[in-house]
Amino acid sequence: MGMYENMQDILKTLRFDEELLRLLHYKPENIATKTPDPLDSSIENIMDMDISKQWEIRDDKILLTPKDDDLLDKRICRIFVYFGDRNPERGKYLFASQSLIIDILCHSDFENGDMRSLRIGDRLNQLLVSEHIVGIWKMSYVRGRQIARVPSQYVGFQHVYEFEAVKK
Repeated sequence: MGMYENMQDILKTLRFDEELLRLLHYKPENIATKTPDPLDSSIENIMDMDISKQWEIRDDKILLTPKDDDLLDKRICRIFVYFGDRNPERGKYLFASQSLIIDILCHSDFENGDMRSLRIGDRLNQLLVSEHIVGIWKMSYVRGRQIARVPSQYVGFQHVYEFEAVKK
């Protein structure tokens, strides 16, 4: 598969995972306001919502380009999914080590509420490292690091994965 097909498979995995969507969309548990945990079964499943509402959530929470200027007026969680370095094996484009980068941005309401960036990072690892999605083998987790430049009242964390890509 080529880079385009690999990214399509990765996005399909992320965009259609109920748990990840809930972590990106629903507010943290709050006893005072009787808000349940985002993974609580009493909250409506996003995959059961009207299809236009599902895509509204996906399009706001999972992006391919680092768009954060709108976050100043929002209190949300968002991830950016994009490819990093691609290193060919023995000079061949058809077989390469491909980096996948996912940036997580969470408003302080979420981070202070339930350490949401950590919960999202854990779910990403379950989806990407534990399962075979693209490439020859399962993805490897390469590193994680804090993102220094984020909008005010947001925290950011970057996860880097790697997989062996083959183009047929």
